Amino acid sequence: MIKHDHTFVIIPEGTKAPRRIHVSKKVMNVILYTVLALLSAGFVRLVFYANELIQLRRVAGPIQQENRELHAHTRALITERDAIGYSKDSLLNEIETERVAHARRLSEVTDELERLENFVTDLKILAGYKLSKQDAQKLRSTEVEQGTEGGRGGVEIDPESYFEGLLSISQDTLKATIDVEALSLAQELRNKRNNLKDLRDFLEKKATLLEGRPIGWPTAGEVTSHFGPRKGGFHSGIDIGNVIGTPVFATGDGVVTFKGYVGAYGKMIVIDHGTQFSTAYAHLSRYGVETGDRIERGDVIGYVGSTGRTTGPHLHYEVRVNGVPVNPRPYIEKEED
Repeated sequence: MIKHDHTFVIIPEGTKAPRRIHVSKKVMNVILYTVLALLSAGFVRLVFYANELIQLRRVAGPIQQENRELHAHTRALITERDAIGYSKDSLLNEIETERVAHARRLSEVTDELERLENFVTDLKILAGYKLSKQDAQKLRSTEVEQGTEGGRGGVEIDPESYFEGLLSISQDTLKATIDVEALSLAQELRNKRNNLKDLRDFLEKKATLLEGRPIGWPTAGEVTSHFGPRKGGFHSGIDIGNVIGTPVFATGDGVVTFKGYVGAYGKMIVIDHGTQFSTAYAHLSRYGVETGDRIERGDVIGYVGSTGRTTGPHLHYEVRVNGVPVNPRPYIEKEED
């Protein structure tokens, strides 16, 4: 407690007179008691906050431990999830590999069946049967062009059904079953096809002697377009590219039944070989025969050109059976094994 009044002297700079401030003891006591009260209240509040901090630390210990355990468990779950994803991807890759291999083997079988159907139709021609519209359509639809990319085919398999089937049996059993059945069937078809080739060779010789069947290449050069579907249409022969003026030869004995200009075909010659066979030669630059001429296999009948609708010099060659264009390949050369 302050017992006396106090006077405070303020001395300014310069020549100004000092100022005196008189504070009574009563005012001084009020200020002193106020400061002490504020300090006491702050101390009490500090003690209260300290107590709360101690309590919080006691509670936070277990919570922090639990939080660390939760983080560890979360990391373990993430690792397990990644492992499951990797296993799933590996399994799906293995399934896809088996599916592609299965489809490839089925494609081989399908290709063998198509070749066999072509042989059957070809044998009908060689044996002298009248080629029906169905046989001609089958020959066109089953024609496989040479020189294109790898074989296509196989069966479209629903992924879910295929996945369930793979899970029901072991991978080794599945692979062995597919290999044995598909390869066995493909080999059996190849054997039948080889047997038919022998018969075809026999009939080919007979047909050549009796019917003047067209045989061999009509000109030298490279095949630039095959028989069959082409750009939304159907190509009724094969195109053999070479320079203008290359000789064109008759592929069989016969009579020239047509020589003239035919729209997109340009300069064209048709030879009737008797009974059912005829051949056509188009886009010629010039002729070497006249209508009604009798010619023999190997005679020069014209020269390669680019007349009509073409993208460059070549010979368009057709073989017709009873007036229906068929694939010239079997008549040009023996089919490759």
